[in-house]
Amino acid sequence: MECSQLMQPEPEVVIPEDRLLDALNLMRAHNVGSMPVVDSRATRVPLGIITDRDAALYLAQHDERPSEVLCRQVMSRPVIFVAPSDDVKTAEEKMRQHQLRRVLVVQENRLVGIISQADFAREKPKEAQKILEDVSQPKAA
Repeated sequence: MECSQLMQPEPEVVIPEDRLLDALNLMRAHNVGSMPVVDSRATRVPLGIITDRDAALYLAQHDERPSEVLCRQVMSRPVIFVAPSDDVKTAEEKMRQHQLRRVLVVQENRLVGIISQADFAREKPKEAQKILEDVSQPKAA
């Protein structure tokens, strides 16, 4: 199975200059735990990703309001991605290797989709269990 068959196409995005509050509101509205950060909504070149965990930890550490924080301050980098034509095993391997719960799908330097553990759970439950086990392990020091 190709990544294009498993991915959620054209996910909502934010740009670095958007407020973290905007990203969190989009996550809530779309019932997702992350928001890709792109250079612009037109070109959609991926720059990073913000997860709900990234936001919570940043806000706790800095004691700031989400309306006063820009997405570029919180986003995680580097961007880990697969191509739409890659086999889903490639996405699974990258998620395990980098201990990620989601991976971006990029074609010709443009964000076209996202694959999450939930997508594996729906389509490939055995692989989802293995990914969950691997990404939940403490990182080696």
